[in-house]
Amino acid sequence: MKPFDNDGEAVARRHARQAFVAAATALAVLFMGNNLPSALYGVFRAAFGYSSLTQTLLYAAAVAVIVPGLLVFGPLSDVIGRRALILAALISFGVGDVLFVMADGTTWLFAARVAQGLGVACGSAAGVAALSDSAVGVVSDQVRAQRVAALTATVCMTGGLALGPLLAGILAQYAPAPRELSFLVHLALVAIAFIAALRLPGKTTTTAGHWHPTLLRVPESIRQTFALVAASGFLSWSVFGMFSALIPSFFSDLFDTKNLALTAAALALMIATSALAQLGAHRLRALTAQLVGLAALAVGLALLVVATATRNPVIAVLAMVGSGMGHGLIFVGEMTEITVATPAEERGAVISVVHLINFSGLGGPGIGVGFLSLSYGLLAATRFAALVIAVLCVLLIPFVIRAANKSNRRETHRRGMNLTNTDTQPVCVQNRRVWLFDKGDRETSMNGRTCGCAD
Repeated sequence: MKPFDNDGEAVARRHARQAFVAAATALAVLFMGNNLPSALYGVFRAAFGYSSLTQTLLYAAAVAVIVPGLLVFGPLSDVIGRRALILAALISFGVGDVLFVMADGTTWLFAARVAQGLGVACGSAAGVAALSDSAVGVVSDQVRAQRVAALTATVCMTGGLALGPLLAGILAQYAPAPRELSFLVHLALVAIAFIAALRLPGKTTTTAGHWHPTLLRVPESIRQTFALVAASGFLSWSVFGMFSALIPSFFSDLFDTKNLALTAAALALMIATSALAQLGAHRLRALTAQLVGLAALAVGLALLVVATATRNPVIAVLAMVGSGMGHGLIFVGEMTEITVATPAEERGAVISVVHLINFSGLGGPGIGVGFLSLSYGLLAATRFAALVIAVLCVLLIPFVIRAANKSNRRETHRRGMNLTNTDTQPVCVQNRRVWLFDKGDRETSMNGRTCGCAD
C-alpha cells in the first residue's frame, strides 16, 4: 500500500504544481492587460482629443467596476471554485482587447476599460486563492507554502503591471498600428492563459457551501492587523494608481519628450522596482516590510516633488525607484500577513476586501489629481498629491512600529511559554519515557522505565 500511496501523492503534487503555474500565468496576463493602456493614453488623447481629467477617468473606470465586483466575485470563488472565475476573467479581458482594437472614440475606450475591470474583479481574488490552494505542490510545509503563494501572487501581479505599459510603449513607438498592435499581442497571451487555466481544479475540499456577497467582513481574530495593513496598502496603491494614470504624460510634459517607449519605461521602472523589492521582502517580517516600505515611499514621493522643481532626470529616476520599492515592500507585507492569518475557507472573501481597499486607492486619488490638473496643470497637481501621500506615510509609521513591538513581545512570550512547558514534559517514544529539555540542550534522558502505552 505504501508505494500506491506514494504514487497517489506524487500525482496530486504534480497536479497542484500545474494548477499553481496556471494560476500564476493567469494573474500575470490579467494584470498586464489592466495596465497596458497606461502607455497609450497619450496616443488616444491625440486621436480623440480628451482632457487630462478624462484620462484619469478612463483609468478609474476599471476601478469603478473592480471595487463592487470584488464584493461579488471574491466570495463566489469560495463556493464554485477558482477555475470558473479565472476563465471568465480571461474572456472578459479578451473582449476588452477587441474593444480597444475597434475603438474610434472615447465611448469605446470606456467600454473596454469596463470589460477589463470586470476581468480583474472576477480573476484577482480567485487567482490568488488558487495559488494558496495549490502551493503545497511547490512547498510541502503549510506555512512556507502560503508565503510562497503570497510572494508569487504579488510578483505576478506587479510584474504584469510593469510589463503591460512597457510592451505597449515599445510597440507603439517602433512598430506599426500603435493603437492596435499591443492589444492584439495581449489577446494572444489571453488565449494561452485560458488554455493553461483549463487545468485548474473545479471545486475543492475548502470550498464553502453557500455564496453571499462580501459585506466588508473580516474575521475578528485579524481585525487589528487588517486595519493597519489596509491603511498602508491604500497609500501604496494610491501612488501606484496616480503613477499608472499620469506618469507617462507627466514625464512627457516634464522633459518635453514624445517618445512613448521612454515615458512608458518611467512607469515600468517604478513597477519593476516594486516587483524586485517583493522578491527580497520574503526575508523580512510582514510588519517590518511595511515599515521600511512606508519610509521608502515617503522618500520617493519627496524626490518626485524635487524633480518637478529641478526637472532633473536623475532625481526623477530615483523617485521612481524609491516609490516602487515602497510599494513593493508594503504590498508583499500586507499580502503575506493576510494570507497566513486567514482561514482557508474565508481566504477568498478576505483577499477580496484587501483588493477592494487597494483598488479604492488605485482609482480615487488619481481622479482628484485629474480635477486639480484642470485648474493648476498636471505638474502642480501631481506635486501636491505626492506631498499629501508622503505626509500620510510618515504619520502611519509610528503605528506600524507600535504594532511590530507588540508582535515581538507576543512572540517572545509564546516562546517562553513553549520552553517552560517542555522543560519537564514526559513524552513516550518507543515505549520509553523521554524528558524534553530546552532547545539548546541537545541531550535527552530516559529513566529506563517503560510507560504504560504498551499495556
